[in-house]
Amino acid sequence: MKMNKKPLVFVVEDNNAYGMLIRRILQNHGFMVMLFEHGRKAADMLRYVRPALIISDIEMPFMDGFEFNEYVKKNFSEYSIPFIYISSTSSERMKNKATELGATNMLDKPVSVEKLRNAVNYVLETKK
Repeated sequence: MKMNKKPLVFVVEDNNAYGMLIRRILQNHGFMVMLFEHGRKAADMLRYVRPALIISDIEMPFMDGFEFNEYVKKNFSEYSIPFIYISSTSSERMKNKATELGATNMLDKPVSVEKLRNAVNYVLETKK
């Protein structure tokens, strides 16, 4: 029996409704999704599971998206987990910081289904 393993994506988003929308979009396109309300919870889960990709908001309580990315790079660098940011803040300073941290992409909220799907597929294809 052949197992068709779906890629696991962590979605880190403090807006519950928006997080569930992103999760539904990704699940409809064949991904397994774990949803977290901030970076601290996702960081804790990294000790147990390795996602193929992390999609994260930037501005969140407890541990924001940038702090979470830095934590992952420091503690789980051997896994080279790509990051895509989704944020309503599209300032040049934020975009520069995302690039500095090695983010693969930064999408503006609200993100279209097509842009999200294309960004995720691009990251997972180039990671292979």
